[in-house]
Amino acid sequence: MIIDLLRQIRERSLTPERIRQFDQDEIFPEEVIRELLGPEIGLQLLFLPEAYGGLGGGARDMAAVSEELGKICLGIATAFLVVHLGSDPILVGGTVEQKQKWLTKVAEGALVAYAVTEAEAGSNLSNLKTSATPVVDDQGAVAGYHINGNKQFISSGNHAEFLTVLAQAPEGPTFFIVENTMKGFSAGKPEQKHGIRSSNTTSLNFDNVFVPIENLVGEVPGRGLAQSNEVFGYTRLMVAALGLGAGIAALERVIPYAKERV
Repeated sequence: MIIDLLRQIRERSLTPERIRQFDQDEIFPEEVIRELLGPEIGLQLLFLPEAYGGLGGGARDMAAVSEELGKICLGIATAFLVVHLGSDPILVGGTVEQKQKWLTKVAEGALVAYAVTEAEAGSNLSNLKTSATPVVDDQGAVAGYHINGNKQFISSGNHAEFLTVLAQAPEGPTFFIVENTMKGFSAGKPEQKHGIRSSNTTSLNFDNVFVPIENLVGEVPGRGLAQSNEVFGYTRLMVAALGLGAGIAALERVIPYAKERV
């Protein structure tokens, strides 16, 4: 059913000409993406558990949908992938309360980003420079953290309502949920890229951003590395399926052209 719906959307509104325009003009098609995540389609529900408003789909479902998205547009497909990736730290490591709050927002169509990569560390998580300093209340308990630092090459960073951010706490790398409205958070200018130009990619700055303790994923610091190792299950499969879909779409265009050319 979902595959059929995507094919209908592809034929009706996401024509090759429109997709080409997105790429040429480096347009992040937020309206299109929010339609895919909206109540009439709800594509993101596929990977969410039923307990949080999702469909509880498995690997085969994810691969099939990713392949179809790859046929349409890798930029749009990347935005969908990032919603999954940004939600995963909460899905694998969050408390019941965190899952209920944040995964419900994802089910309702929120855009999410995964903020791990840094300019000097790349994806070497043991070399993170972004810091998370505990903030202690009058009773001596940790009330939250101040996050300082920068992230680089973050997909959907200019558009996400909230992000899962990996920062170095005293106990080790830790995931935090940061909302785009928090004081001290800012996103940079979108990067100009050689390909997949309709995908938004940007840098992020955290200038003493206060994050309350309830936004520490799992509410136990130092578990970020273990959580990040669990994140890349479905997403690796999705990337492969996106490439497969894009390859099939290329063949669908090239073969008729080759026949006409000769």
